[in-house]
Amino acid sequence: MSKLYPLRVTPIYKTAIWGGRKIAEFLNRELPEGNHYAESWDVSNHPAGQSVISNGPLKGQLLQDVFESDRTALLGPHAGENFTRFPLMVKFLDANKQLSVQVHPNEEYVAKNELSDAAKAEAWVILDVIPGSQISLGFNQPVTPKKVAGALEADTLEELLFSFEPAPGECYFLPPGTVHSLGAGIFLYEVQQCSNLTFRLYDWNRTDEYGRRRELHEKEALETLCPENWHSRPIVPEQVDTGRELLINAAQFCLERLTFTPETPKHKLDCAKSCRVLTVIAGTLRVPGLEEVLQKGDSVILPSELGRVTLKSTDAVVLDAFLPQKKRRAKPRTTKPRRKKP
Repeated sequence: MSKLYPLRVTPIYKTAIWGGRKIAEFLNRELPEGNHYAESWDVSNHPAGQSVISNGPLKGQLLQDVFESDRTALLGPHAGENFTRFPLMVKFLDANKQLSVQVHPNEEYVAKNELSDAAKAEAWVILDVIPGSQISLGFNQPVTPKKVAGALEADTLEELLFSFEPAPGECYFLPPGTVHSLGAGIFLYEVQQCSNLTFRLYDWNRTDEYGRRRELHEKEALETLCPENWHSRPIVPEQVDTGRELLINAAQFCLERLTFTPETPKHKLDCAKSCRVLTVIAGTLRVPGLEEVLQKGDSVILPSELGRVTLKSTDAVVLDAFLPQKKRRAKPRTTKPRRKKP
């Protein structure tokens, strides 16, 4: 067993027809040639993309290796939960072109259908938007799966989607079953459960250069969608402290936004309650135990073993993803039996 420390990992780049080059431009990174870089998996323990430790004594090891050998040190109070992978996944997405309309399943659907991947809740923080760009998130009216199926058959699904222009800084939570699509011109941060399971409901009738349409999963998507998630709005941040906002407080994960200024140059985290995945989206950040200063676009995993950590900066904005705090079960009250009067 190793003594853990702040873990840096190497980003994993994913290409898709809807990607572009903004990962290089916005995050100041060097990318290989090509114009379809859709996603940067900055922290991932998924079989389709395994993060590799890039610093310290564990350099070169997979995050999965650390997860298996140092589970308690890494996850702390969450080590006993039924995780087969490191549970948090962090990405950057470049929607250079419109994405398909998608939906992700919940735990019940995954188990019932014995799927090989996991359930997927996710959250977005919008980082950059070209004016006029749209996202679709749920529907503009109450629906049923039958109504959605009818709209697919009549080719009128677009008329049902709730589409709007987001703004930089806005945060959206997408529980499993939420129908969604990113429009062209949006760059965002995403935190999610460690899953790559997506059902395509609709792809805007697009065809490739050979006139072929992309594969859809209409049956699975209709079975998975939650009609109650029909009208999504941006999260209203909860001010926890000066420069500290709670964006997401869900059963799957939590997300806070930390803002550093000359007047608020420090933020303290208690990793003993949960490991953290920090991602810098502006400025620079100093983390105890790391020699290098984190730059815009950098992420780091803080294992639970680190306990209390003090972060320092005068200009950083940091997204802090972590697992929900485990509630201690109250001990049942016991009463002494009354003595019978003689």
